[in-house]
Amino acid sequence: MNQNESMHLLDGKTIDYTYDGGWRFRVRFYDGLAAYEFLGASGENVSNRNADIPYRSRLIREDLYHVVWHETNIGDLVSLVIDIANRRIYSAALLGYRGEDHHLHFEGGSVHSYAGSADAT
Repeated sequence: MNQNESMHLLDGKTIDYTYDGGWRFRVRFYDGLAAYEFLGASGENVSNRNADIPYRSRLIREDLYHVVWHETNIGDLVSLVIDIANRRIYSAALLGYRGEDHHLHFEGGSVHSYAGSADAT
């Protein structure tokens, strides 16, 4: 596996998760890009989304990934640790850093599903 292939380890995967505070997201990885939908607290209605965001990932150990992306258009820098084996996710994100109302999101959550082209969990 070359350096570029190792950066996009989650291509073809979709993860659905809810942070402990109640926010639910669905993230899809494809062609070295990420797309997400913010499903709010109910998990039923898409209230925000973004797509075609370049991402990088690394395998820490089997079923444990570190993922990072930078949404330059809105000023968000997102870092996720995805623990598939324990069905947990952890976020450290600087949100809205261009504006005065920027804040740090640092929260864990539960993974509802993790699926890909050849498998589903």
